[in-house]
Amino acid sequence: MSDGPGGRSKVVIRFQDGDSDFDVDDRGRADSDGTGTVVRLTGHAQRKERLTLQSMKGELTGRLAMYLSKYPVVKVWWCGEPLDPSEVIRHQHEEPLKIGSGAESPGPVLRIVEWKTKPQRRELLVCDAVGVHRITLRTGIQAPDFDFTAYVLWDKFAGLTDHDMLEGEFEHSDSLLGRAVEAARARLRSYFRERERDRAKELIAKWIEEGVYPYTGEPTVPVDVAEREAFDSVATLVSRHLQGSRQARRTQMVLLREALRRQPHAMPKVLDDLFGLSGAQKERLEGLVERTPLTNLVAANAQAVDRIDFLGMLRSLLFEPQSRTVMREVDQLHRMLEKELWVFGDEYASAVSEVGLTEALERALGRSPGVPRQQVRRADGRGGRLDLMLSAVAGAGQNKRHLVVELKRPSVTLAEKEVAQVRSYAFTVSKDERYSHDDQTKWDFWLIGNTIDEVVRWMIESHGEGGGLIQNDGRISIRVVTWGEILDTCESQLKKQQERLNYASSQARSAEYAERAHADANVLHLLTSRNDTA
Repeated sequence: MSDGPGGRSKVVIRFQDGDSDFDVDDRGRADSDGTGTVVRLTGHAQRKERLTLQSMKGELTGRLAMYLSKYPVVKVWWCGEPLDPSEVIRHQHEEPLKIGSGAESPGPVLRIVEWKTKPQRRELLVCDAVGVHRITLRTGIQAPDFDFTAYVLWDKFAGLTDHDMLEGEFEHSDSLLGRAVEAARARLRSYFRERERDRAKELIAKWIEEGVYPYTGEPTVPVDVAEREAFDSVATLVSRHLQGSRQARRTQMVLLREALRRQPHAMPKVLDDLFGLSGAQKERLEGLVERTPLTNLVAANAQAVDRIDFLGMLRSLLFEPQSRTVMREVDQLHRMLEKELWVFGDEYASAVSEVGLTEALERALGRSPGVPRQQVRRADGRGGRLDLMLSAVAGAGQNKRHLVVELKRPSVTLAEKEVAQVRSYAFTVSKDERYSHDDQTKWDFWLIGNTIDEVVRWMIESHGEGGGLIQNDGRISIRVVTWGEILDTCESQLKKQQERLNYASSQARSAEYAERAHADANVLHLLTSRNDTA
């Protein structure tokens, strides 16, 4: 029953389980005293009983949360209790999704809702623009310490049905739905890595405030820094199990610290016996122990180990004959480097991939996507797309710094044509009226590939400053460098940590890192195929 311009009316909808056809009977005007929706179920007693469970309220809240949040005037009651998303939402995040060319603006939006109570299952809900749920997909990611539901909202999804699910689930689908789902899952992985780091910082700050954290002051020597990092990783992993009074939690943390110092190899078994860790928690803890010699665990730096493995992986992909000829730029090389900005310098905190010149300059000014903007063209009238644009964190009194990276696949030799392309980007930035008088913003342009031809080598040698530099006016610089030079520099910077860890990467460890950290780049088969042909 509902009220409308023509008065109160009644509509009856019938359907059978498993049948996609609905029988709609518009009864017209009605004289009922009340409005609302009545659901009657016949048959399948087990399913009817499930609908009365208290857990169903949480499941319905998750499915309707976006719509109810957007339209608070709408009320939905379940078994006499109203569905209120604000009571169960711990944290929300929303951002536009980039799904590449061919999508009209505005594009889809990803909304992530973290719940205070554990949902029956994690889901990726595809919705229309106002949050009405259309189809349900698996999240397809690992985030063991978070209870969440993800929503992809777009007006183009208003007409979707369950029949579209296979298209969205197909990993390499080029449809708008498939690309949106793939982009959502990639962003969910990076988002929860960021949230995990944020949660660890919040937990440690809370422990310090409560007086249960077993360390005081800041570590002053490398071994203390490494021990603190290892302890924070382990303590954060088992934080849900550290319970009781303040003194009890303080005791638990002191014992945890001493166990880490004296018997690190026994940590996984001891903690599993004490707390009954989940499979994902045990795997992460065992990985920390097994990736370095046990006696050196306290001095381990997980970040350094990951970087060493990544360099081994990247060197194989770029230089081995079986992979260098087939490796792709946009969906493989770009995608990996977006997560490994440290390769270009630890000062870079953010990056965008495959961004147009217009958007790049707007982002550099701190403007949000979607704001009307002045179109930027190169000298020949054409636009341009930057492979990667990295931005450095600028503190008080420091210059802003942006690094534009033009990547070429391993089979391409860097010649005058490639240099001209990068120069056209640099010239466009230098002449843009928003930057032509800006002495506080520095732009670096790097052209990177496996090999450099003789003419470009001559340019570098003629400039005379080294480091691949071919142009530098103090505000804008251009470099042409090889991957060999970049990897050698990175390995040199990691050498001391690697010696301290007594850690040597291997093909198997590089492959494991590729699967764990860069599964979305789909490069694991390139590493394993090299082993098969060796």
